Amino acid sequence: MDEQVEHGEYAKPDGIWLRGFYMILFAIFFALAETLLGVLALVQFFWMLFKKEKNRAIVDFGRSLGLWMRDVAAFQTGVSDEKPFPWTGWPKAE
Repeated sequence: MDEQVEHGEYAKPDGIWLRGFYMILFAIFFALAETLLGVLALVQFFWMLFKKEKNRAIVDFGRSLGLWMRDVAAFQTGVSDEKPFPWTGWPKAE
């Protein structure tokens, strides 16, 4: 792989520490999102068990939560320098 890594604001030591702070913060947010995802999966399971249909609100929120988690993973691994929600808008389920 001959891709050149952009250094930008993280080339400075202060920038690296700031990114580290955001990475820890997003790791905490991600863990909370995993818990929320588990709860939603459980609620959706029982909803489908008793109502015999999917809860549309859970489907839509689950899709947007998955997109947010993807954005967090991209930020955490350096694929993107753009901080996800709450620094940007919440991803829309399409």
